[in-house]
Amino acid sequence: MSKLLPKIRSSSSLILLAKNQVEKATSCDYNALLLTRTQKSTFMPESSVFPGGVCDASDSSPAWLDHFQRNEISAVKLRNVSRVKGPRPDIFHPKADKESLDPSLALRLTAIRETFEELGILLCRDSKSLTSTSGYGGFYDQFDRAHWQHIVHNNASQFLELCKQLDVLPDVWSLHEWSVWRTPSTFKKRFETAFFMTALEQEPSVHIEPNEVKDCAWRSPLEYLQASLRKELWLPPPQFYELSRCLNFSSLENLRQFAAEREVKGIQLIHPVMYKCKNGVVHLLPGDEGYPGDPDATTDKIEIGLSVEEFRSQANAKLHRSEHWNQYQSQLIINFNRDDGQVHPLDPTKL
Repeated sequence: MSKLLPKIRSSSSLILLAKNQVEKATSCDYNALLLTRTQKSTFMPESSVFPGGVCDASDSSPAWLDHFQRNEISAVKLRNVSRVKGPRPDIFHPKADKESLDPSLALRLTAIRETFEELGILLCRDSKSLTSTSGYGGFYDQFDRAHWQHIVHNNASQFLELCKQLDVLPDVWSLHEWSVWRTPSTFKKRFETAFFMTALEQEPSVHIEPNEVKDCAWRSPLEYLQASLRKELWLPPPQFYELSRCLNFSSLENLRQFAAEREVKGIQLIHPVMYKCKNGVVHLLPGDEGYPGDPDATTDKIEIGLSVEEFRSQANAKLHRSEHWNQYQSQLIINFNRDDGQVHPLDPTKL
């Protein structure tokens, strides 16, 4: 190992989907909301990503339990937010500090808080919608969003105060555990990020936070992927992969049901290992026959002296990799079924 690995910080991200508001001939009946980071961003500036960010200590505060209990949601009921029975990555394992919230709840709170901070969308339920069984998320926007967005952006602990003032609960029930990605060891800043998925019956209006967000848009997964291939925007590998998975579903209802039913099987960590080829870079992903025993063995890209195509041709069995010829031209390959029941990404150039 050439140097000490940087600390891996826990973060949470939200794949936010909503039914398409306009009747038009498209590949699916829903859109995804991604934001473009500003040029000043300290991690992947000007990339188009799902809303999300680093976990704050206040997201794990037991004070949240008091707020839920005031609405007759006990700690026992909150444990049922996560129905996972299968294995999950470290980010979901309970902390040594027994006062902190279970990560299944805290990570959902992070995703909801960050979505509000960045885009002004407050996913929540009030006393009337608390018992909803539709499976779709709820939101509320009849308050001074710009004012509270600024306050919460400067002090994450004020998100709880906002929920108290509005007498609402973060809609943790509509968030389904979808995937977990870990930043490769070649990066100076590293994160283990829990990706959640939620579905809305209509698109909320957006109020961007100008220090973090350059712009945002509701577009279908295929439209985002095609725009990336046309070099109109840049999707980092996790965003490209997860949007490509969405291509399996033309119906938001079918995708929502799949996400809800699949999450009980758990999640397998996606931790890319980067190989430098003559004409590009290949990210080997868990399950690929060439995936190393220690994905953190080096902080440098592994040089192999082969082209992307030659490297692929050497494999005889299982393939799970992301091949990149440049920042915009990439291809995802997986030829085996995952233990966590996840769908494979589809190739947007073939749709």
